[in-house]
Amino acid sequence: MGEIYEIHHICIHAKNLDESIAFYRDMFGFTLFGRESSDVDEYAMLKLGSSRLELIQPKPQKDDDFGDRGSIAHIGLGVHDIDSVVADLRAKGVQFLSDEIEDKDAPLGGLRAIQLHGPAGEHINLYEWKREI
Repeated sequence: MGEIYEIHHICIHAKNLDESIAFYRDMFGFTLFGRESSDVDEYAMLKLGSSRLELIQPKPQKDDDFGDRGSIAHIGLGVHDIDSVVADLRAKGVQFLSDEIEDKDAPLGGLRAIQLHGPAGEHINLYEWKREI
């Protein structure tokens, strides 16, 4: 049976990715363990203990599905057996933003994911990572 096992990360939209990485690293002791770039954004994942902080610097032309909702973009929940978790949530009446679970090779080795909104419009992503991060 599937399970939601943690808040995997908090995501912050960064105005300047290098500046944000340096701030969280130098001021709070976060460790950078992944950084990638795509055609729509720059991305970094940092760790502090078992907590993770995702930084995204959207490129100006990006009109992403997170919108401009302030600095916190979404809550990422780590799940085991995403198919089972999604089926259980659908049975409880949860509406997802897509019918299918996405399967991606990036970032950080890949993941399977699906998105939904919480009751106040907050963006929630369910992630089953292809490797431990």
